[in-house]
Amino acid sequence: MTSTYFLNCIMGNVFMTKLSPTLPKKVYLGLSSTAPQVDGTGVSEPLASAGYQRVELTNLGEPVNGVVSNGGEIQFDESSASWGTITHFVLFDSPTDGNLLMFNQLSQSRSVETATIVMVKTGSLKLTLANPTVTP
Repeated sequence: MTSTYFLNCIMGNVFMTKLSPTLPKKVYLGLSSTAPQVDGTGVSEPLASAGYQRVELTNLGEPVNGVVSNGGEIQFDESSASWGTITHFVLFDSPTDGNLLMFNQLSQSRSVETATIVMVKTGSLKLTLANPTVTP
């Protein structure tokens, strides 16, 4: 899913109708134990005190048929305490706080215990913009 913030940012910049905010220069992958909402709310990331931090995406490939995927493995730092059950991935424009850009449910929830390293296999993160439903 794409947040309303990011959809407005993309459309305004592509069609040059609203150039602020600009498109993000960097994107950060995060994890959530709750379902985010398109308005940017509902994200519950693990605590930094548990060894969690977002990961900058530096290895995304070129789009193929409108889909961008990771060209290499993505690895989070090792957890120093339980992160709970992770149900969603989230993309932000900042390593902390920032604006929610995109999110989706994981294909399978993951329980992250102490001393766990969460990894995303090459090609497993697939990002696309879905066409909204148009009513005539």
